[in-house]
Amino acid sequence: MTLSKLHKNLTEYKAIVLDMDGTLYYQFPVRVCMAITLFFHYLWRLHRISELIEIYRYRKRYELGKMQEPTSNIVYWMQKKPKKYIALFRDNRLISMVQNLQSRGMKVVVYSDYPLEEKLEALLPFVPDSYCSANDAEIQCLKPDTTGLLQIVNTLNLAIADIVFVGDRFEKDGLCAQQAGMDYLILSQSCLVRKAIYKKIKSNASFNI
Repeated sequence: MTLSKLHKNLTEYKAIVLDMDGTLYYQFPVRVCMAITLFFHYLWRLHRISELIEIYRYRKRYELGKMQEPTSNIVYWMQKKPKKYIALFRDNRLISMVQNLQSRGMKVVVYSDYPLEEKLEALLPFVPDSYCSANDAEIQCLKPDTTGLLQIVNTLNLAIADIVFVGDRFEKDGLCAQQAGMDYLILSQSCLVRKAIYKKIKSNASFNI
């Protein structure tokens, strides 16, 4: 399902804030690939099953807002290893559209609940003007808390009305934008639904879905 609260056409904003996971790439197929990779990796390494348990517990704690310094095992499996699958399932239509907006002078910021430096490499040649994540020292909280988003607003030095937040989950991205008073577009995880939305945006049509 695609939701939006847009007071003007997407091309009329001065900056766009993009979520990473599930927005700039399709998250479900990446998760499936990672699950299969993890299964076969530890199938032959049962003596190291504690590493798999560590990954599971880290994710659960993180989602509850209990952020901590990741171990080398966490960094490998949650930041480095997914890169090749992210590159396979990136949303090239969205990235192309954002690059076009960027070439016209729109500022582009990527904001994620998880560390994203490694993941951004999978999106090259797309490079945002800036990026930040929940684990940054000055944020230390997950969406829908508005701390990170308001920090982005201050850094951009723009009115909130001139910025739009694009994400894939209303309960995280949409609610975060709503609480900050920012317009937002929440994209479906369906490639076909997104294709229809991008067609409307490309034709500069006014829409509310």
